[in-house]
Amino acid sequence: MKQTDSGIPVVDSGKADPAKVKEAEAACDSRRSVPPVTPEQLAEAGKYTACMRANGVPDFPDPDPKTARHDMERLGLKESADGKAALTKCGGKPSSSTTGQSAG
Repeated sequence: MKQTDSGIPVVDSGKADPAKVKEAEAACDSRRSVPPVTPEQLAEAGKYTACMRANGVPDFPDPDPKTARHDMERLGLKESADGKAALTKCGGKPSSSTTGQSAG
């Protein structure tokens, strides 16, 4: 387990079993204090989705309607030429990914 500069423990994604991480997140979901997403944040996340789909990633996931986050881990965007091109065209990884709150 790694820690952020402020001492918050985070999963070392290189060592974690993705199935166990999802299972743990689901079990702890009710304890998560995520501020409600605004309509503007959800709209921005939707624009990012549309951009990624229009630029070579047709299976890019919709943002979660409660958090405006995208579940991008399963896509392997950095490993594919189309994914890299779309990330560049659309402004890189959105802050609404699995680790952030608002769309970027």
